[in-house]
Amino acid sequence: MYKALLIAVNEQRDHEISALPNTLNDVREINRLLTEEPAVFDKSDVQILYGNLTTKSMLDHALHSFFRDASPNDVLFLYWAGHGGFSQTNAYFIPYDAGIHAIGDTSINMSDVRDHIDQTKARTVLSFFDTCHSGALMRSIDNLMERGLEIKGSGKFVIAACTENQLAWDRNGHGAFTDHLIRGLEGGATNPSGEIDIYTLYAYVSRALSKEFENQHPVLNSTLSGPPVVIKNVKTREAGSNLSPAPLFDGGQRVVDNSGDWFLLGRVHARYFSYRYNRSDKAYSLILKAEDNSRGVEEVLKQMWRTEQPFAIEDTAEYVRVAEVNVEVVGGEKTINLKLVSSEDRHGSHMFSEMTVNGIKPDEIAKLRIDHYLFNKEVPRHVRMDHSETLIYGNPSGYEVSDRLIPDLLDQHVTLECIRLHLIAVLVFKSIVSEVSSLHLFVERGAITRITIEGRRPRVYSNVNPSIVSVDEPVHFSLDY
Repeated sequence: MYKALLIAVNEQRDHEISALPNTLNDVREINRLLTEEPAVFDKSDVQILYGNLTTKSMLDHALHSFFRDASPNDVLFLYWAGHGGFSQTNAYFIPYDAGIHAIGDTSINMSDVRDHIDQTKARTVLSFFDTCHSGALMRSIDNLMERGLEIKGSGKFVIAACTENQLAWDRNGHGAFTDHLIRGLEGGATNPSGEIDIYTLYAYVSRALSKEFENQHPVLNSTLSGPPVVIKNVKTREAGSNLSPAPLFDGGQRVVDNSGDWFLLGRVHARYFSYRYNRSDKAYSLILKAEDNSRGVEEVLKQMWRTEQPFAIEDTAEYVRVAEVNVEVVGGEKTINLKLVSSEDRHGSHMFSEMTVNGIKPDEIAKLRIDHYLFNKEVPRHVRMDHSETLIYGNPSGYEVSDRLIPDLLDQHVTLECIRLHLIAVLVFKSIVSEVSSLHLFVERGAITRITIEGRRPRVYSNVNPSIVSVDEPVHFSLDY
């Protein structure tokens, strides 16, 4: 069983000790990353303590219970964010009710926490400590922390960073150390199987810290052994995906029914290494490996920072704001980290959802628009004659589409997976459907010969089920590559 104890000492009763409000951001983010599906941590097995719940007595009790009640097969995850304090001989974690003039008597000795880790029956313990202290304290604190957190038991992992500058807590709303931990859990520490295990997380965080903390080395102690223990599943592409075409079926036919590891942002096609979607803040976090993308992708993405762009991934398309574009080089490998936030006021116009135009019903309008924008068909004579053309083919969203969409993309040697993304974007941004259930490209004898689409028109009234739009269209678009 996986169990976690997440501690944020974000407030201090003694006003001479500064509060660290962003530590609460830290534990909330880590809690979300550990418990989002597909999760190995059950929400009921994650305990969070913060504010006035982080007194010395309450923390002592929580730590004692957390480690004492564990069974040998449990995987324990401890995270602590707050102040660190030091005397001449000991290192301490500062609780909510600590006194600045009696740190030793009112705080939790790091060696006591170490003893809990050493003595628990759980074979696997992962411990992360992000502590901040005043620059006026002695430089020898690292040695005190290292002694205080030195572990001996097999399968135990402790990583701790002690920063001299309290401003480090303001980076991205998290502590600098925790920022690397979060990026690792977001996907930076993903192994080729799409999992984050204790070894890959250890390697990712330690490399990132060693690079950033040039004048101060974080405390790293580990007695990890045996096979890796998975602590998070991340949606990631499979090794080698999209490096070869989709499999051939009987008769030499190939079906492209997914977009692989490609996404569309603005007019840029790029490949992600991992991504996740956070429903609570409606944001996408993507990690790209520079080696998987052309050199120009990085610069174009940087230019998109703080702009609003059309975005498509898998079967989804929406407008997003490019909130973050961060480039990191860890262990000689460059990654591009994107955060895209949904633009709730830009989901297209659904003016045709329940509207009949000169006797043409909404489902017919949807199919007319598909014929026009996706298959380059001419406007039917009856639509031209009754002057419905402008109403039906208007451009309420402002999303521009080529008159030769698929042929133009093929001329640019765009992959079939990316062509599929473009079709999904057109369907959503042209308000033809609100969501795409399936979209298949059938390829045989060097051409796209058939396209099938199923999607749902927007639900305008809460008591009316959204209509399903289905298309099965024979086509012929030659592949010249």
